[in-house]
Amino acid sequence: MDVGAAVAACLRSRGWSSGVTTDLPPDIRVPLDPRRLDVIVANLVGNALRHGAPPVTVRVRATGQAVAIEVADHGPGLPADVLPHVFERFYKADAARARSEGSGLGLAIARENALLHGGDLTVAPGPGAVFTLTLPGNRPS
Repeated sequence: MDVGAAVAACLRSRGWSSGVTTDLPPDIRVPLDPRRLDVIVANLVGNALRHGAPPVTVRVRATGQAVAIEVADHGPGLPADVLPHVFERFYKADAARARSEGSGLGLAIARENALLHGGDLTVAPGPGAVFTLTLPGNRPS
């Protein structure tokens, strides 16, 4: 599957294309389940739009035998003490959001989907938050 095309389709189907800056080179292909990729990208971009600040960017890169999809925003980012916990089920970084919309499962599900593909999902401080999905099996056309 063409990763850039799949990411663009995810953004387009949710009406996010105009609110997100993209760098999606064509013909970067990996074997993957498009529904699982959609879940991951939708969660990461949705979180960036809800909890971060513009610009929100999505970049796809082929790196050796892997493909990286990076979602970044320029919001307040995540405190260092939160970073080790963001992929835990039911974890919410802001205690004030305990009764807010969302279950605290989105990032846990996104990471599980990444692991099912033999990849991983990581987070780093930016400016803002920077999430990187890494998938194995890069097959350029």
